[in-house]
Amino acid sequence: MATLPSIIAGFLDGTDLRTRAGQAFRLSTVDAEGWPHGAQVSVGEVLAADPHTLHLCLWPGSGSTANLRRDGRATLSMALDGALWEIRLHVAAATPPAGAPELAYFRATVESAQEHRAKYAEVTAGVSYRLHSPDEVLARWEAQLDALRRLT
Repeated sequence: MATLPSIIAGFLDGTDLRTRAGQAFRLSTVDAEGWPHGAQVSVGEVLAADPHTLHLCLWPGSGSTANLRRDGRATLSMALDGALWEIRLHVAAATPPAGAPELAYFRATVESAQEHRAKYAEVTAGVSYRLHSPDEVLARWEAQLDALRRLT
């Protein structure tokens, strides 16, 4: 069973959301026609549950949700620690805990984690963003992460 690198597990531990809020990660799935489908997810939607498992929450009607329910495979890509990381996942739907925000919940097992690093350069950023209403979004993310922590 593959393990998340400690740098990634630490970044996705559900803490320090305010300083980590500006970085998005690309969640890649495959649509029903076999084409790649990309979505941006945040630290409020992905939680490292243990060294082998990520918990995810997505919008219920999204293309990514439909693709994960149908196919069960995804790749999470992120810029971190001067490198680009690519984490392959086997994903299964999870039952949301009582009182959880109305989202689609998933449990993902790490298949592999690959680091892409060049000797001559470092990755300084992936997709970054600025929140319009940080307090509102961070409160929503805290509720989502609480639900992800309680997935059984």
